[in-house]
Amino acid sequence: MRRLLATGVAILLATMFGAAPALAQEASTTSVEIPAAYEHPEVLVDVDWLAARLDDPAVRVVDARMPFEASLYETAHIPGAVFVNVSNELCCPSAIMPPDEFASLMGSLGIGDDTTVVVYDTEGGRWAARLWWALQFYGHEHAAMLDGGLRAWVSSGGAVEAEAPAVEPAVFTPEVQPRWVATIDEVKAAIDDPAVSLVDALPRSSYTGDWPAFGGGHIPSAVSLPAPDTLNEVTLTVHSPDVLAPMLMRLGLDPEQRVITYCGGGPYGSHDAFVLYLMGFDDVGLYDGCMMEWTSDPSNPVHVVP
Repeated sequence: MRRLLATGVAILLATMFGAAPALAQEASTTSVEIPAAYEHPEVLVDVDWLAARLDDPAVRVVDARMPFEASLYETAHIPGAVFVNVSNELCCPSAIMPPDEFASLMGSLGIGDDTTVVVYDTEGGRWAARLWWALQFYGHEHAAMLDGGLRAWVSSGGAVEAEAPAVEPAVFTPEVQPRWVATIDEVKAAIDDPAVSLVDALPRSSYTGDWPAFGGGHIPSAVSLPAPDTLNEVTLTVHSPDVLAPMLMRLGLDPEQRVITYCGGGPYGSHDAFVLYLMGFDDVGLYDGCMMEWTSDPSNPVHVVP
């Protein structure tokens, strides 16, 4: 049942939001200056970086494209890449995969404690970020996203292959880092706490309530940062710091404060968490229950934009 629910969420999100255009930001300002620089550039690698290390046994490339594109992995993927079904295996409604299950999954993919993981998808990282975030939560800091994903790789002339690689199992030791996740109680407390910001990663139509998915609105006090807005529409690469810094400042976000992201079922909120961390927000967490959990209790308020 858990897998069916997760898959349903994946299909719903991709069908309704997968091609969402760049959307308007919330009209808010902050006096806090956000540097126009990637403060954690190590979590975003480009195709040249990966091409130079593709044969390195210490590097594991993971294809984490949308679940209903799984068959396309069997047609063309980056050489040596293994496949993980983000929806079925990493988007457990209201809870991340337990430590022992996550360790087993990572080990089966050949990801050990010293492995550098590079994860990609076909959506600019909006699905791959879920694995990146889960690795952070379980204490594996040697993880990065491929900027632009498969599109950038192919556009640069990178080779692809159809055959799945032979994988030698590895030992992955999970070490939970609690700050990467936010509970529903923390979210409730954040609504009236000026020291904590809530960030809705769903497309604008969901945030405003124009589209009725996930309650048709947003958690009170949350600002809107749709995951697709953080990407270049054409290349699907992450926007430059010169674009992201003023975008985040307009939302009133402060890199020195706690920020909690959320979406409908995990992937988009994970992507916003990734982008915020990239930009120097060190205390960022994902409300993993997301709107699926929030709206399951009618007493939890949902706001719309008039």
